[in-house]
Amino acid sequence: MKLVNLKATPCLDGVFRSECYVSAIDWSSLKVPPYQLVKIQNDDGSRVILRGNIVPVTFPLFGEFGNLRVKEDFYAATNAPAKGTFVAIKDNGIRCITTPCFSTDKLVLNKPKISQVSSIDLSQTGTTQKQLDAATSEIFGKGLIAVGITEVIENVDPTNRATQFVGTQFYLRVEPK
Repeated sequence: MKLVNLKATPCLDGVFRSECYVSAIDWSSLKVPPYQLVKIQNDDGSRVILRGNIVPVTFPLFGEFGNLRVKEDFYAATNAPAKGTFVAIKDNGIRCITTPCFSTDKLVLNKPKISQVSSIDLSQTGTTQKQLDAATSEIFGKGLIAVGITEVIENVDPTNRATQFVGTQFYLRVEPK
């Protein structure tokens, strides 16, 4: 099995690559009901994001291989293709009395690049209001994984520019039951 990891995850040998080979996926630490696990395992990879570690496993007569130990999984809100940059967005606690207010951190996944945005637009994702509410809760909770672009919004005052993250897809955390 091949893992695509955006060139920022060390493979078992410690080298950072765009793809790592693992011999198996260890689902044991993922506390989800069997029906959800089957849904995740049967996905073609286009709607699921897994977070975990590659851990060494020794096979007698064959040597050491890596297994992916899954810690969390996220499921796409819609069937729409993800277009743009994969990011984690999370409220940073900043509160303002004027705009723009850069109260949301945006972290490009698997990169050490953090920036702030002043607003988030998930309306182009084609999701339901319930899914949008869940996404907002994630932003104010553990953080939301989303895909999209960041746009600069020009205001009348050129020193007062805002930045908006416009999402094309987002992934909701599958909560353990």
